[in-house]
Amino acid sequence: MIFFIHGDVGYNIMEFIIKKYPNDIKIIFTKKINNKFKNKLKKKLPLIKYLAWSDKKEKKIIDLIKHLEPKLIFLLWWPKIISKRFIKSINSNFINIHPSYLPHFKGKDPNFWSMISNGPFGVSIHYVNEKIDSGPIILRKKISGLDMTNDAEDLYKFSKKELILLFKKKYKILRNTKKKLKTFKNTPTTVNYRKDMIKKSKIDLKKRYTGEYLINLLRAKTFSPHKGVLFKKNKKTYQARIKITEVND
Repeated sequence: MIFFIHGDVGYNIMEFIIKKYPNDIKIIFTKKINNKFKNKLKKKLPLIKYLAWSDKKEKKIIDLIKHLEPKLIFLLWWPKIISKRFIKSINSNFINIHPSYLPHFKGKDPNFWSMISNGPFGVSIHYVNEKIDSGPIILRKKISGLDMTNDAEDLYKFSKKELILLFKKKYKILRNTKKKLKTFKNTPTTVNYRKDMIKKSKIDLKKRYTGEYLINLLRAKTFSPHKGVLFKKNKKTYQARIKITEVND
């Protein structure tokens, strides 16, 4: 199997697979080589290739993967969109993890979009097709217990934690290539991009908004290192975040 990993989620899951299922691994791709992980991997599994991804070398990487004929390719918190050429060229199933309750909030910044929409909140594991976050859904789990004191940064942390737990719990099923996994339809919905969040994050002081919308928008943009909600007054631009606490009546 081939693994594309990134960030704390990707490396956390990869450590689990190295420990529990080392024979599953043929190649690990990352955006940037982590030397500490590289040295640790070399000691434990010296034959495993740990390679940095390069857009310029996509064709060579495709040829390498085709030669290995992997049955599964996992995208673990992978930040890049897999190209259509990549998907079409390789006769393998791609499985991706996504921090939203699909088919809701596909694409970038799902914690922002779910926060301003009052949910649903959750995480998903799905097959990859040529459309972003739109392949058949294998597993998903709702995140409950959020209230008005939680912001998008809280949701981001909860989502990462739940994705790691769900993947580890179900990996034994996901890795079983002899049995066809049951899936359910990933209904076509809007795919969001970073530019959409930026556009949505501006308010006009001359317009009317509901109080709930403004509070949810502020919660959705209380998320470091992103800027808060932007507005202009007297030719100056300001940003606003929010801190909500519960009070006893």
